[in-house]
Amino acid sequence: MIRLIVRIDDATMAANVGGAVHTTYRTFEIEHPQIERLLRASGEKPKSFTYATLSGAAIDDVPASEGQP
Repeated sequence: MIRLIVRIDDATMAANVGGAVHTTYRTFEIEHPQIERLLRASGEKPKSFTYATLSGAAIDDVPASEGQP
């Protein structure tokens, strides 16, 4: 199980009336064995100096039904 945490910064108030940026977080738990194996493998070796982290995401414009099988 992988827990993804998405940070959302809404600067509408800051841009329009000088208010604060409103930050919220959404958490999702997903099953993705390939990513989980990759993230787990980075810290398995004792005295390992390798660390893996999920650093970004992109929105694919191709609908899932038309994309990769």
